[in-house]
Amino acid sequence: MDSERRTMMTRHRGIFLTGEPGSGKTTAVYKAVEILGKSCRLAGFLAPELRSSEGYRLGFNIRDLRGREWCLARRGYHSPVRVGRYGVCVDYVNEAVEILRGELLGSDVDIIIIDEIGPMELKVSSLRNLIIDVLLGDKPVIGVVHRRLKTSDPEVYRLVERKGVILYMTRQNRDLITSRFLRYVEEIRNEYCSY
Repeated sequence: MDSERRTMMTRHRGIFLTGEPGSGKTTAVYKAVEILGKSCRLAGFLAPELRSSEGYRLGFNIRDLRGREWCLARRGYHSPVRVGRYGVCVDYVNEAVEILRGELLGSDVDIIIIDEIGPMELKVSSLRNLIIDVLLGDKPVIGVVHRRLKTSDPEVYRLVERKGVILYMTRQNRDLITSRFLRYVEEIRNEYCSY
């Protein structure tokens, strides 16, 4: 390992992807989960899209790494909390946070996965507070940061910057950035996994 990367890993406890939709960020995170799952104790959540049979985006869920799912946001969902065309499922998100908080902040976790840290996730105060607690904690975090987070929530963005390195992914550079991202993931695994 060269000295620049060694310095990076001793100073930071995370690697994050950001970039345009469809650039491959979530695919890279799934690869990281696959790599880490063989030798690390993981906790965290993903925010998969829900699409109709015709391909229209209907909304998003929160899915933990055990496969449990809760509504995050839906088109046409009546909620006082909205992000664009989507109503945020506040009650379901709060239920998810009650379960996830103990897992993400527990002592029997090596690495935390978050896909993604974005407007929908941060609109519900309980989930925003959990994300902040994770970023302030001592566990390494691997995840995705919404491309507009720096302007939409500067406080959380600063915490992400302090926690780790942010790589910008495009469709043109996805192979290069995925390779770099996965090298950092392996370094985090080698440094922080307990079995």
